[in-house]
Amino acid sequence: MSRTACSGGETDLPAASTSRLGPAAAAADRSRRPSRLPGWWYVVVPTAIVLVGAWLYRWVDEDAFVNFRIIGNLVAGNGLVYNLGERVEAGSDPLWLFSLTALHEVLPFVALEWLSVVLGLCCTGAGFLAGGRAVQRLGHSRHETAVFPLGLLVVSVVAGVWEFATSGLEMSMVFLWLGVCFLALVRVEGRRSRAVPAAVVMGLGTLIRPELALGSVVFLAALLVVVAAPGWSPAGGRLRRCILPLGGALAVPLAYQLFRMCYFALLVPSTGLAKAAASSWWTQGFTYLWNFASPYALWLPLLLAVPFVALRVSDWWSRGDRIGVVVLVTPIVVGAADVLYVVHLGGDYMHARLLLPGFFALCLPIFVTVRQASTALALPLAAIVVWAVVCAGWMRFVPPTTSSLDPQAVFISNERNSWITATGHAHPVTAADYRGALSGKAGELLDRLSHRVPHGKQVLLVVTNPFAPLDALGTEPARSALPFTLAVNVPAIGVIGYLAGPDVYIFDAFSLANPIGSHTTVTRHARPGHEKYIGPAWMVARFGVGGRPPASGDPSAGSVANARSALACDPLRSYLGAITAPMGVSQAISNLGDSFRFTTMSFSANPTLAAAQLCGAPSSHRPAAAR
Repeated sequence: MSRTACSGGETDLPAASTSRLGPAAAAADRSRRPSRLPGWWYVVVPTAIVLVGAWLYRWVDEDAFVNFRIIGNLVAGNGLVYNLGERVEAGSDPLWLFSLTALHEVLPFVALEWLSVVLGLCCTGAGFLAGGRAVQRLGHSRHETAVFPLGLLVVSVVAGVWEFATSGLEMSMVFLWLGVCFLALVRVEGRRSRAVPAAVVMGLGTLIRPELALGSVVFLAALLVVVAAPGWSPAGGRLRRCILPLGGALAVPLAYQLFRMCYFALLVPSTGLAKAAASSWWTQGFTYLWNFASPYALWLPLLLAVPFVALRVSDWWSRGDRIGVVVLVTPIVVGAADVLYVVHLGGDYMHARLLLPGFFALCLPIFVTVRQASTALALPLAAIVVWAVVCAGWMRFVPPTTSSLDPQAVFISNERNSWITATGHAHPVTAADYRGALSGKAGELLDRLSHRVPHGKQVLLVVTNPFAPLDALGTEPARSALPFTLAVNVPAIGVIGYLAGPDVYIFDAFSLANPIGSHTTVTRHARPGHEKYIGPAWMVARFGVGGRPPASGDPSAGSVANARSALACDPLRSYLGAITAPMGVSQAISNLGDSFRFTTMSFSANPTLAAAQLCGAPSSHRPAAAR
């Protein structure tokens, strides 16, 4: 095989992969192909199944309300923030957030929660259609007719997929992105043109979910292999053909990265720091993988599908169609890389969620033709169809019963079922549906309390038992330049924050929206995504002024004093100043330069240890805390 690197002159590929039909021959070839309508019907089957399942399982996850609160602040002119006056990137899906914001601006009379459901359905359906058309175009270009996207059928019948297609989270956009990337790669390979638009789409992965950067790299590598092949239109040097797509792929992510550094003063989202996205927990990762595969017996259809892909790869390779093989296996490499990263990370506390991108990508290039169905492959094909019927009808994940109320307890939940139980609604979608849950009641109470605070005053509410009703009498005076009336520490920030309203500062105990807690170090493994717990001493130290004796369970005076000392030392002091100072050109430039050291800053969640790490001096020589 000839070299396909982006350098040097043109080289020839085998005729099987590079020949192009003349106009007359192409017309004759098209006349021999089946009409497009039956082909579309093959794609519609898995698309219809997943959309029906997604609608039957419609709901909005509690975490989605984090974005809803950010969107509310954004459209009100308060900036891309979770808490007013504090620039913390509490979401890791900016493209989904901006898309939902735009839809909300166009349709302000439709509830934001329902807009997220509809957008999720649209993205999921479009992702399945794009993925199905991709394998059909790839098969038709190799003279394979009646192509059925068997892999998408496998994905469409899994209840875990249905749950996150309308959850208000970004997973539906992940399906869309993967399907469109694969379709774009197939179209570029078939047309030998228009690589730059395809590369732009492929580069957007990290703006949907940070770990999709791995998928972007793999898709772009495959695109460059295609771009380096001869037969390009218009003709040009390989180096130039490679540079332009790379520039297109990097343009939008780099622009947003520059904005992130200038606005949030960090290199990564706060959520990436809070979830310790660079950490490793293989054992829990494999537990999470089996937790997804086992309830649906996913190992069965995936093993049965291997011959469909392996025989096709062998056939194309033997005919010299190396580029076709590269295009076919690209989603498999994308999926394997994503699954490997999730397993390395330790997975998630939500059943299936983080493995869905890898699962979708792994199944994308699995397809069957009428010719294959008439061979020995009819047996595994029939087995997959039987499995699909059983899976859609009966296979579900039922988590074991747990009596632990510890938010850091390690377990994997069926999040949808949990919130159905908590809210009493079969389809909890709106904030009104969540009002019956403990978090909904707490959010409404905080909203009422914030409006009772006298004008010009600020108060703290220290929560010592997150599972008990809030004690409205447990407030104390507060002082801060941030524009809140009430600050409270809570272990969940979605529904509570959304219902509490913008006047309430939510001190996130698990650090997703917490500029202090996100930089603490993990001392022991806990519930995935909830390993960085930060106590209320930090909130009292930052905003409190005293005024009442500590109640039972309140942070001790010593821990508050040490936390106040740590807050007064660099780089923590400078970081908090950078994200709360008025935004201007000089502040943006300063944040840009400081984002490197702010991102790498880390210290203990224990105030005593943090004070020693950040200040390195006895408490009597530490400066007074700045607020």
